[in-house]
Amino acid sequence: MANKMRATIFLEPGRLVLGEKPVPEVGLLDALMRITTTTICGTDIHILKGEYPVAPGLTIGHEPVGMIEKLGSAVQGYREGQRVIAGAITPSGWSNASLDGCHAQCGAGTAHGWKAIGG
Repeated sequence: MANKMRATIFLEPGRLVLGEKPVPEVGLLDALMRITTTTICGTDIHILKGEYPVAPGLTIGHEPVGMIEKLGSAVQGYREGQRVIAGAITPSGWSNASLDGCHAQCGAGTAHGWKAIGG
């Protein structure tokens, strides 16, 4: 597998580029997906317009279809080479929010998992 990937990168409102980024490392609970099909979502348009603030350099795009390239050692129920879709709301399944059934509130970067996710 190559150590670089093509990605749509947000630079600033009104400016995206198709560029190269390092392929992310796969953690214990991660899956690395090779995108085969995707489209533009309304959230992507809001990001481009500057209406949904994100940091410059962010790889944008979500809801793709593709193949699992690599799985973390703790991932269960999937296999490398399997065709999958990645939804916009992808809760961890183990945060307090997920365990309480509030999957759309399982935001990354919080100890408690209560932060809206999506986009």
